[in-house]
Amino acid sequence: MTTLSICIPVEPGMKPPLYLCERLLSDAAADIEVIVAPYGEAYGDDHPLLALAGRDARLRILPPAPENISLSNLWMGTVAAMTARWVTVVRPDDMLEPGIDYLLRHVEETMPDADACGWNTFTIDPNADRNIPTAVAVPIQHHVTEFGKTEMLEAFFHWKDSLNVPKMPFGLYHCAISRSLLEAVLVHSGELSWLTPVPQYEWSARVVLHANRFAFASRPLSAISQETYKPVSMPRVITNFPFTPALGITAAIAEIQCRVLHDIGSAWDGYGDDFVRACMIDCMLEHREQEFESKCQAYHAAMREMGDQRLAASFHPPYMPEPKADRRRGLHGRVLLVDRFLGNATTAQDFYEFARFMLTPLPIATSMSMTQH
Repeated sequence: MTTLSICIPVEPGMKPPLYLCERLLSDAAADIEVIVAPYGEAYGDDHPLLALAGRDARLRILPPAPENISLSNLWMGTVAAMTARWVTVVRPDDMLEPGIDYLLRHVEETMPDADACGWNTFTIDPNADRNIPTAVAVPIQHHVTEFGKTEMLEAFFHWKDSLNVPKMPFGLYHCAISRSLLEAVLVHSGELSWLTPVPQYEWSARVVLHANRFAFASRPLSAISQETYKPVSMPRVITNFPFTPALGITAAIAEIQCRVLHDIGSAWDGYGDDFVRACMIDCMLEHREQEFESKCQAYHAAMREMGDQRLAASFHPPYMPEPKADRRRGLHGRVLLVDRFLGNATTAQDFYEFARFMLTPLPIATSMSMTQH
């Protein structure tokens, strides 16, 4: 059985993943399959992606998904086609390390009961302003370690040490899960599952609940092409829960947490100081003043509806007309800070290709024994 299925759902407005597929398949020894799920229309007979599939049987192109399909169902249909022992999802403009299957085979050998594997990821905004200095952290450690489940539950559901999204590196998007864990997640899905515009976070929620052991590689193995979250008006699924996808990405994730916990008969208990801080950061990342004010008012109204006036009173995000400049460079603790436009890189794929020259080769990165985080 193939080691890894790499699923690439092509969401509305995204270009076909030709460059990504070419790079993933550039390693003839990589034990992978690449599954592309077009949206709307099929690729023409002369499309270069079809030509690539004709040359390399590891690339499979699915029939196009219907135009009215939700993102969650588009992802689900793509993942349903997997045939490997592990599966991951990336988007067409992202980048993933060619030969990443080497890591998963190492995890299988050193931690056979691990069913969730994560790694460090660069997040690159292709529309970043070149006039605002920005640093990107490159970890200097390269070992593979084990993360504890309790720690991951606290990071995701209690927003420990989060920014506007939880700092929890496991799930399906730019992470890998075993076939058995995929099946467990699907078996435990219910009527309230997958009703979200950000399916990557629902996968994270369900993976952290159902996974047995978590393996994590410190070496960056992928780059995410960052997209600006677009608020979505949706009916409340949990009628008395005021945080909805219409407010912002932090609220959208909180809504996922509430639904997922409701599925297993538990109440959402993430409303605390760490969550309020995450909401503040979400507002601070809005640099248009009128939209910032509207967003703050909506979050504050939701907090008042929650009933804890102390937390609502602590919500005072400052307005920032532009992202804060970060001129730091060089070694800082366990990371090397480099310029966001390293090598004149614009896209996530460009950045990863340049940063890759600084990264430890996977055979060396996996040479250290598994340790407890």
